[in-house]
Amino acid sequence: MSLNQQKLGWQLASYTDFLKALLEKQQLLTPVAHRGLWNPAPENSLPAVQHCIDHHIYLIELDMQVTKDGHIVLMHDTTVDRTTNGSGEVDELTLSEIKQLSLKELNGGPNAKNTKEKVPTLLEVLPMIKGKAMINADKAWKLRHELYELVEQHDLFDHFLLKSDRPIEQLAAFFDSNPRNMSYMHKLSDKNLHQLDLLLEAVSPTAIELLFYTEDDEVVSDAVIAKLKGQTNLWGNALDFAENARHSDSLSLLDPDKGWGWFINRGISLIQTDHPLKFMAYAEKKMKTNEPG
Repeated sequence: MSLNQQKLGWQLASYTDFLKALLEKQQLLTPVAHRGLWNPAPENSLPAVQHCIDHHIYLIELDMQVTKDGHIVLMHDTTVDRTTNGSGEVDELTLSEIKQLSLKELNGGPNAKNTKEKVPTLLEVLPMIKGKAMINADKAWKLRHELYELVEQHDLFDHFLLKSDRPIEQLAAFFDSNPRNMSYMHKLSDKNLHQLDLLLEAVSPTAIELLFYTEDDEVVSDAVIAKLKGQTNLWGNALDFAENARHSDSLSLLDPDKGWGWFINRGISLIQTDHPLKFMAYAEKKMKTNEPG
């Protein structure tokens, strides 16, 4: 599918349209906002989520940790040190203690300024995304049972995308035991490519994340991509230091044709990035350039 024939996710009228296209495997080109839209908001914050919704970014990657007293909070690291003005392990702090902290600006760090934003719980995010966006729950397979309870309670099965590289038998056991399920994405590389047929048959994932260290890896070969296109959505990770043969955000900011453009030209339509607005502007310009006449 050429870019000028491809739908752009953020141009759809509603999340309902986006979800329909995603589930029908229409290869919808869309950015995945890594930790939300965190410039200028702090990463994994309520404003970072709201900014995505405001810009019709329908896929939002969020990270989750569990507090000492069992609450799921949005936090990438196992400690609060980098992103807040506090210190300590998340699982050794109560929610009340964490709520006393302030999130740092952007993606945190020792020189980042404090903001008025607090560390949100997942429960605070749920009403924001209903009918508006889907959460890619990263590093959350270990929380799948807790997430299932929340999703079932709030009727949000169409708003969560789990991800893992767990054995197919474990995946099938979990999904087969539930009357309804969240969407699922599997991480695929040359190491587990031999299980692809079994994965597609036993799990039928909504998306597959392609992990590759070189452009010659079999997982991104023409044959594998052609096979996957009709059966799932293809996800690429443009984050710096990800398994992407250096087709990264940093390269994209210098030469987007060699970064994000490489994913698009390969037919990879869901692209995780720290710069979703710049990605969208590039994709729109690329589509206009490719229009006939």
